[in-house]
Amino acid sequence: MRAKYLASLLLILVINGCAPIWEDESGWDPEQRVELYTRLGLEYMAQNRLASALEAMNDALAVAPDDSTANHAMALLKMRLGETSDAKTHFDQALVSDPGNVGARNDYGSYLCEQGKWTGGAKQFETARDDPFNTEPYVSQYGLGVCLIGAGEFRAAQEQFRAALVAKPKSTPVLYQSARASFKLEEYFSARAFLERMFGAGGVTADSLLLAVRTERKLGADDLAKEYAARLRSAYPGSEQVEQLNVLMSGGDNG
Repeated sequence: MRAKYLASLLLILVINGCAPIWEDESGWDPEQRVELYTRLGLEYMAQNRLASALEAMNDALAVAPDDSTANHAMALLKMRLGETSDAKTHFDQALVSDPGNVGARNDYGSYLCEQGKWTGGAKQFETARDDPFNTEPYVSQYGLGVCLIGAGEFRAAQEQFRAALVAKPKSTPVLYQSARASFKLEEYFSARAFLERMFGAGGVTADSLLLAVRTERKLGADDLAKEYAARLRSAYPGSEQVEQLNVLMSGGDNG
């Protein structure tokens, strides 16, 4: 009942703005206010209304500065705003307040890996992956694999993706990253197989088509490489990947 009421009130707030209309409501405890402000802030983020999101999340933290969920949400917003130092502060607080906040730990791992802090990022993903209460360990395995690719540990990354595919065999992001790891390891037939599985699952992207071109060229399948190149140019004209393709096909890129 409470969840339905909060959802209804959230909709009203989004429509009417961020005014604290519940101040006249009786019976609202701090936990309910923090939850509502946080959910409101996330909804504004989804709408790309970042100023409103910041106002709502500041309100949430004003009520409960140590709340793990509110700090996690603020960290994500700070990343969107490019305020990476503040993002780290809020990630740290989220995990101090609740070390079992697996979502925050996964996102913190991604944040650290994006900063090139591979060891710290991998540690966050490993901790999340090994948490016995993590109901979606494949998310942590995937994130860890991406981080390991960035660190140049392609074999270890491949192992994480394989584990993730046991749970989600048709996950197109995992299949793509598996193909990347295989390509880096010069296992081109394996890369082709992962890409074909990805395409079969409907996961065609500019990056995957470009990787397919590179893979087929490595395998000497020039006709198939040209087919993928044509698909890339047709589906994503003017993209960065098409520019990279032009360099590749002109012989300026040995990859």
